[in-house]
Amino acid sequence: MNVNTIKALISKEFKQIKRDVSSVLVAFIMPLILIIIYGYGVSFDIKHIRVDLVQQDSGKLSKDLIDVYTHSEYFDVDVSHSTQEAKGNMESGKTMGTIVIPEGFSKKVQNGQKAEIQIISDGTDPNTAAYIEGYASGVFDKYIKSLNGRKSGTLNIINRLWFNPTTESIHFMMSGALTMILSIVGTFLTSLVVAKEWERGTMEAMIATPISINEIIISKIIPYFGLCVISLVFSLLYARLAFNMPFEGSIFSMTLVSSMFISVSLIIGLIISTVAKDQFVAAMLAVMVTFLPTMMLSGFVFEIKSMPDWLQIFSYMFPAKYYVSSVRTICLVGDIFKVILKDAAILGGMAFALLFVLKRKLKKNVE
Repeated sequence: MNVNTIKALISKEFKQIKRDVSSVLVAFIMPLILIIIYGYGVSFDIKHIRVDLVQQDSGKLSKDLIDVYTHSEYFDVDVSHSTQEAKGNMESGKTMGTIVIPEGFSKKVQNGQKAEIQIISDGTDPNTAAYIEGYASGVFDKYIKSLNGRKSGTLNIINRLWFNPTTESIHFMMSGALTMILSIVGTFLTSLVVAKEWERGTMEAMIATPISINEIIISKIIPYFGLCVISLVFSLLYARLAFNMPFEGSIFSMTLVSSMFISVSLIIGLIISTVAKDQFVAAMLAVMVTFLPTMMLSGFVFEIKSMPDWLQIFSYMFPAKYYVSSVRTICLVGDIFKVILKDAAILGGMAFALLFVLKRKLKKNVE
């Protein structure tokens, strides 16, 4: 590859971006609109919610209560004896809540004293947290009433929220909004702009020159990568200033996982434009490949674990699932590298695989 050739091609791309009003609209106006819509206009107030049940009491009534929770259709329960282990599972995203049965629970119930359990919910998803509190309270209340005349004490539930204690759904929504923005700016821009070049004949002109496929790909990726980074920074700053969105992690973590996701989005856009070579067809493919999966199968709107097994498996194909997971972790929990590095590695693997597909599809011919 020739460095001067790549510089000239990148310069040409930036000039084309400046002349193309639609690029500016997609890169800057669209993110602003999405942030405002998700910030002000969208709010969400789920079965088989995965929770840890911490058993600190060894009495019979405590074991009975565990059986009730284990056989409840609302929860998938893992029994633990350590709140620290349960906290680690919540941090890594394995569980969404923890129910603690404290020491002395059985004795208090038998003596007619006030019986307490503690419900700890993952506040990164206020919607699910509310369901956990409601379901866990309902199951416990039913259990107390089912003791059939035994001295059962009174119900006292202590609710706590981790990671998003204010339970503001806007903080939960922003992770999905950022994913949507990068999907649109990355995939839509490259697919539509390059498809426009195919329509105008400029791509054929480039292919007819001695420029290599690698040089064409690099010159297409670098300018739009820069646009995506600017859009991301702008969106993060706006979400922080306008909606007080928390940012518990580090810039390094956000840069790492965002770079991987942007790369995947750009390469998908280039593949779409190479296959379609028509703006309308490219737009339809971009919607089906990125926009709809981001909305439906990323965990942004609907809880993936509540979906049928075959659909859960299908969701692993889409990069948005991993980016939503990491952004939510970085913003609301912090640098949980067990989650972040895993998601970044998967996105990086997707980028390399898609790059191989792109190089096979984008050939030095005009057929």
